[in-house]
Order: sequence, then C-alpha cells, then structure tokens
Amino acid sequence: EDVAKALVSLVTFVFVATGFVYTSFMGRHEGITGYIDALYFTVTSLTTTGYGDIILHGDWGRIVSILIMLGGVTLFVRLGQTLLRPHKVHFPCDVCGLQVHDPDAVHCKACGNLLCIPDEGR
Repeated sequence: EDVAKALVSLVTFVFVATGFVYTSFMGRHEGITGYIDALYFTVTSLTTTGYGDIILHGDWGRIVSILIMLGGVTLFVRLGQTLLRPHKVHFPCDVCGLQVHDPDAVHCKACGNLLCIPDEGR
C-alpha cells in the first residue's frame, strides 16, 4: 500500500508539473512546442539530468525548474524508502497509540506495552 501511494504521488506530480509547464510556457517559449516537450522538460528536470536542449528562461522559468527538481528528488527518495525499508504492520498500540510495528513485535517499541498483532496467515 505504501509503495502504491508513493508511486501514485510521483506520477501525479509528474503530470501536474507537466500540465503547469505546458500551460505556462507553451507558445511563450520556443522550446515548448507541445505536451511531449513539456513532459520531456519535466522528467529531465525531475531527475536533475537537464540535458539543456529545453531551458525555461527568466526568473519564473528558473523557479519552476527548481521546484520541479526539489519535488521530484523528494518523491524519488520517498519511493526508494518505501521499496527498501523493512515491512511494517499497521496495528495501533492501546497505551501510546503507535501505529506501525515490526511484523514479529511482541512489545511496543515506544512504551513496552504487550501487543497482540493478528497473524495474517491464520
């Protein structure tokens, strides 16, 4: 579920940023001649590759590029964390309310309360 959320967030960001670049710079900038150019610019900025064949000029173009880079790197890191992080179980502790525990946890890491996490296999 966490991987799906992270992936959906990344894809949504790509298409929202692409739509913004397309509507803001289409016809006003010689490098953006269609939606594919806007998508290409967004992905190259998002991955911080920046081939330099499409550059948004001016202060506004630089600000948009910076925001796409920062947002994209953040979402890529989030996706990587969800893929590489050990699996956790969502089970609230009765005492402290901690929501996420190791699948084999017997006690809550935050307060030490005895947990009774249901086994999904039974």
